Amino acid sequence: MKKNLLIVTIVLVFTLCLTGCGSKEVNKEAESKANDILNNNTSEKNTSDDNTTTDSKKMLIVYFSKTGENYNVGNIDVGNTAMMASYMKEYLNADSFEIVPVNKYSDDYEECKKEATKEMNENARPKIQNKVNNFDLYDTVFIGYPIWWGDMPMIVYTFMEEYDFTGKTVIPFNTHEGSGNAGTYSTIKSKLSGANVNTNGLALQGKIARTDSGKDQTINWLKGLGY
Repeated sequence: MKKNLLIVTIVLVFTLCLTGCGSKEVNKEAESKANDILNNNTSEKNTSDDNTTTDSKKMLIVYFSKTGENYNVGNIDVGNTAMMASYMKEYLNADSFEIVPVNKYSDDYEECKKEATKEMNENARPKIQNKVNNFDLYDTVFIGYPIWWGDMPMIVYTFMEEYDFTGKTVIPFNTHEGSGNAGTYSTIKSKLSGANVNTNGLALQGKIARTDSGKDQTINWLKGLGY
């Protein structure tokens, strides 16, 4: 009886390791592809000197995404939201822009929590080190971000306050670990009152965003929006 119980215990531990520990393994091949997509033909490199743009370049995918240690996915070189942005960029053939902070957030999960909580408590506006060229040329702007403690990271507010969104179509998307969009789509609509904000955004759990299912859901969402 004890021998049978020991065997069952070993099987259960092995199964949990496959489903739990294995879920945090990072697909480096998928990350590499996402990096290639996002680093190719970005808005900073492709807005032309004569201020003209093709139809495909009238759409801009803006995103903020955290690398390093992330909850439930481990240490990553490409953030969860960046993975979503790469699917969108490839499907739409659109430009992309990564919001890069002047002061990088810690790769350590617990330290990043402290930094982000301090910014939220102070309603801070962290500085962004890069700029979108010819922002006025874009008709549609997708804005992506993770949910940090029930809100957008404060640096996303910085971005929204630095550009004129009047008359533009704005479509949010985000990653999370159980909170959905946490009401942030309505927040963006209120914040960007001069824009046409489509609150039919897409919220994916971080670990799902890194999978083929996440890619399929992202593309199906875009198709549902008419793209």
